[in-house]
Amino acid sequence: MRRRTFRSAAAVICVLCLLLTGCAQSTGTSAEKVSAPFEYSGYSEAEYSGYVKTSQYVEMDDGTKLAVDVYLPEEGPDLSSFPVLFQYTPYGRAYAIPEWADVSILERIGMKYYTGTWGNMLDRLNSDDTVYGSSTEELNLFLSHGYAYVCADMRGCGASYGSKIDFCPEYATDGRQLIDWIAAQDWCDGNVGMFGGSYLGYTQWVTAEQQPEALKAIVPEMTPLDGYTGEIRPGGIFLWAYSQQDMQIYLEQNCYMPDNWSYPTCPAVDEDGDGDYFDEIPLDLNGNGSFLDDYNYPEDPNDEPQYADGQKREHIYYLASYEHKNNVPYNDLGPNCDYIDSEFTWNGETMTPYEVSPSAGLDKIMESGIAVYSYGGWMDAFTRGNTEAYGTLNATNPTRLMMGAGYHMETSPYWDYCGEDEDEMISGTYVEKLRFFDRYLKGIDNGIDTESPVLIYNMNGDGWREENEWPLARQVETTLYMQEGNFLSTEQNTEGSDVYTADFTTSNYYGEDEKGARYLMETPDTLPVRTEMDNKCLTYTTASLQQDTEVTGYPIVDLYVSSTADTGDFYVYLEDVDEKGEAVLVSEGMLNAQFAALQDNDDMVLGGAKDVDILPDLPWHGYEEGECDETVLADGKIVQLKIDLQATSWTFKQGHRIRISVACADNTIFELTPELCPNNNASDEANIVPDITVYRDAEHPTSVTLPVIPKS
Repeated sequence: MRRRTFRSAAAVICVLCLLLTGCAQSTGTSAEKVSAPFEYSGYSEAEYSGYVKTSQYVEMDDGTKLAVDVYLPEEGPDLSSFPVLFQYTPYGRAYAIPEWADVSILERIGMKYYTGTWGNMLDRLNSDDTVYGSSTEELNLFLSHGYAYVCADMRGCGASYGSKIDFCPEYATDGRQLIDWIAAQDWCDGNVGMFGGSYLGYTQWVTAEQQPEALKAIVPEMTPLDGYTGEIRPGGIFLWAYSQQDMQIYLEQNCYMPDNWSYPTCPAVDEDGDGDYFDEIPLDLNGNGSFLDDYNYPEDPNDEPQYADGQKREHIYYLASYEHKNNVPYNDLGPNCDYIDSEFTWNGETMTPYEVSPSAGLDKIMESGIAVYSYGGWMDAFTRGNTEAYGTLNATNPTRLMMGAGYHMETSPYWDYCGEDEDEMISGTYVEKLRFFDRYLKGIDNGIDTESPVLIYNMNGDGWREENEWPLARQVETTLYMQEGNFLSTEQNTEGSDVYTADFTTSNYYGEDEKGARYLMETPDTLPVRTEMDNKCLTYTTASLQQDTEVTGYPIVDLYVSSTADTGDFYVYLEDVDEKGEAVLVSEGMLNAQFAALQDNDDMVLGGAKDVDILPDLPWHGYEEGECDETVLADGKIVQLKIDLQATSWTFKQGHRIRISVACADNTIFELTPELCPNNNASDEANIVPDITVYRDAEHPTSVTLPVIPKS
């Protein structure tokens, strides 16, 4: 058991502000209660200034023990039970620097700078930095307002036992059992909510489909609704860069590899009872960062793990980590799922990306009535998933949508580009979650359920604003046609075409770290300026705009193409070109031409096997094996490719120009077309480099349709 007080300066300031507004209310003045986007006072108060933390194992029905941390509010009103906010994660409940680790003073200084602590424990509430899924400031805000917080390691991860394959069915049943366990504890008042992004958003969807009685509200953040096109093969093209990231493997095996952002997860049991969890991590005898390759236990009972204090143990932490060696890494799963109906096997059960996608359980979530606040970022890879979740569930569940300017990790150079303080923007989302949970877990009538349900950030324009629906009913679909001389215009050509020789070195990454939206776990360190890369692409650009023009919604591109090759991949970028000619990325889309044929977008849910209407109605290309045409472009055939770009809300300023850029590769991020680049090497002499013809005539009107918002 450990007692702590809040340490985040930002959280302390926030708590003080809420306390002051609470004090103002007690005087009976008339303007104390405020509940509006990013503003909240007078409805609930920051009454707790500390917490108590405990760690333990919770056993699932199949005998697998999962490591769980419980944080209960302290130093406030004397309550015996609280509503609970729950996360379970593959990224570690908390991190420990082993006693045997050789940490230099420079590393300590770096740790202090990035996390706010000199200590060996990188806890979700003792550091100032985000710990893979939630920030200290956010958790402090929730705890101070009388929420308990529970965080569990997924099976096969952290200090939990078991093994896993990504998106395995056990995640759904584990989530339900953990919530049932939480609800049965004396410190839980029977109301549970979930929140978090990426994988933590995925676990919310699959847990919610199990309909646990205590689960009342979820906030899935930066999470796809369809896993195949969201994470494995967007547009049917393999997301190569994501499969090359080894951090998750190191985390799952509790390696100490700071250069790879991997630290051992904190043990859940202090076996020797000395109050020190760090000496529960076995010694790394060969110094390579992993203790699992230093011992042959339990196969050889005499080769037991060794510890810094020299004491004997039951090896609880070691044995849990040992079971993780049976995990199937994503690197072995993703590349083998060529189609949305590709089969893979886990624990004797055969499944496909259809079955393990969040969309598979939408009907159950709709039956449950669970409140959903879908939160995404325009520059994230999963904007379609967040907006589809809102559109699809809005008729049956209390549902809200919030879309900011963030990448996958919420941070974004676009915040600065738009003149915003990034920390302030992200902190505002914590207030939104507090309002949401207060309404649906505490029953506080704060009005969030009667407000306009959509909250979007208009980039380069008027910032945050409320809307009544998504997509916006007042949008005017405006079509711009590709013209001779690489122009975009509202006038349609009667004849013409352009020839583009594919360049496999084109890419969509930026900054010194060469990252893009599809890297997911890392945000580009600079604004994505495409000016130079556009020289390798086929571009079409409007004349200078005569007035500010807002585009909010889904840009849709119709490409009519032929090729000297039988197949190919196509990438389309929407860009804002300023008066100096600098082109900034606004949105993107991609499509493997083998899936050119359009299908019913309701088929996203198990191939249409369930009666779920996926909204809005966007282009959907099926991605089943039987829908794949491997020679779609053979014999010079002209093919229409309808590509939806990522949803956006962007104001093109007067004097700027709108550009559409077309490429045939996103090198180092996506796999290069295998039939054309068999070695996935942009410069390989074995590559087949096709000439692409883009048609812009009356019968083949290549164009982009933009959802333009009229000036009020």
